Amino acid sequence: MRLSKSGQALLEFALIAPVVLLMIGATVDLGRGLLIYTMLQGASRDMARQAVLEYYSGSNTLPPTCTALATPCSLGPLTNGAHQLDALGMSVVYQDSSAISSPPSYGTYAANANPLLPGTIALTGAINASTVYVFVYELDATGGNPNPRWSCPSCAGANGAAVRTSGHQLVVVDLKLQWTPVVNTLLGIPSVITFDSQSVERLEF
Repeated sequence: MRLSKSGQALLEFALIAPVVLLMIGATVDLGRGLLIYTMLQGASRDMARQAVLEYYSGSNTLPPTCTALATPCSLGPLTNGAHQLDALGMSVVYQDSSAISSPPSYGTYAANANPLLPGTIALTGAINASTVYVFVYELDATGGNPNPRWSCPSCAGANGAAVRTSGHQLVVVDLKLQWTPVVNTLLGIPSVITFDSQSVERLEF
């Protein structure tokens, strides 16, 4: 009788354990996903707050000009903000654009019906999971100027400042990340979740 009850308990445990373990794993996975998304939001806000400073008007990847002052500031390159997710095993990709009116090669841009509002960015090409893709651009309300203006140092000669121009335009920082939950990997589900965080600030110069 005792052996029968032990066998029954083992059988019940064997039937229930996978479901319980899957639920625990899914809960942990969901928590990690929320953490990644929250940190992505924080990174985009921090980058937007720095992007509006004149110190950063010349480059997104070089230290700001205030580091050359007699008493240098402690700020780093604008793209450092996206590296807040390094601790979670994420990598960061940032490229300047090849044209001031075009986004980086890893994304496409569709303008908003209202040109004063940010448009929609979609990742394209060979996109890696667990990678933060950085988009930084300026919405220019001045007639005749490219709108939006993408960061293009090689375009400086023909288009003035290479990265951002003065005039209190809006700066948009858009971070995108494709994340594959661990549970999906274990179950062989080839789906990914795309996290997107966009922050908008007005230039202070």
